[in-house]
Amino acid sequence: MGCGVKLVEINRDTTICISIALKPGNFGAVVQNAAYKAIGLNFIYKPFGIEPSDLPHAVKAVKALKIRGCGVSMPYKVDVMKYLDKIDEKAKKIGAVNTIVNSNGTLEGYNTDYHGAKIALEKIFNPKGKTVLIIGAGGAARAISLALKELGAEKIFITNRTQEKAESLADEFGLQAIKFEDIKKTKSDLFINATPVGMNPENDKMVIDSSFLNNFKAVLDVVTAPPETLLMREAKKKGLIVIPGYVMSLYQSAKQFELYTGKEAPLDVMKKSLIDIWGIKDW
Repeated sequence: MGCGVKLVEINRDTTICISIALKPGNFGAVVQNAAYKAIGLNFIYKPFGIEPSDLPHAVKAVKALKIRGCGVSMPYKVDVMKYLDKIDEKAKKIGAVNTIVNSNGTLEGYNTDYHGAKIALEKIFNPKGKTVLIIGAGGAARAISLALKELGAEKIFITNRTQEKAESLADEFGLQAIKFEDIKKTKSDLFINATPVGMNPENDKMVIDSSFLNNFKAVLDVVTAPPETLLMREAKKKGLIVIPGYVMSLYQSAKQFELYTGKEAPLDVMKKSLIDIWGIKDW
């Protein structure tokens, strides 16, 4: 991949890590495999697409096949919890898991989305004392909500097409739920898309009308494929600060790497792998 990395031969001793999602992407495979090769680890990482009915079987396979780590993506971050042996305290508080670590047959769930969101926000647009509007009420919204609360956001609005989900999450995290149709008259410092809207192959879609972007100063889009979504492009046109999903995902993936391997993540290598593969220039 042009990263100056050492190639590792796959054999019977190779440690396997995977990810599961309804619509799997290549992000994890790119950054994790680059990191393994860079420090000479006999590890490989492979994303899998699974149907909702296969979720319990996939988790059983992680244990049966002695798979070391498993990333969990939309829409399984909440449902997967009931199939695990242990849940990390932070993930328990969030109510969602995006990382499973298999320690000698014991499956423990973690949430590294929280770490990724917290670091990305601190580096690009610190929400301390600011107002925020989140669209979405799934696992990503849960992790981001806790990160925002811990970073000192003054007020957090949340909405979802299913109003009951937004109200439930608002009650749980101390947020303020608003109706989806009220987005157009809600102003805040930061807008967060915590839904898959805009993800490949439907990358011509936006979760809100572009005219509503005038209500915000900054945008965070959790979508990583494509690396620059329509929402991000429209936000840049209007002069807004943009926090790309790949920045949040890079830091959460680095935390996953450390949980899987017990070693410090080679962050520069992981970052360069994205630049080489996707041609990202605006970092």
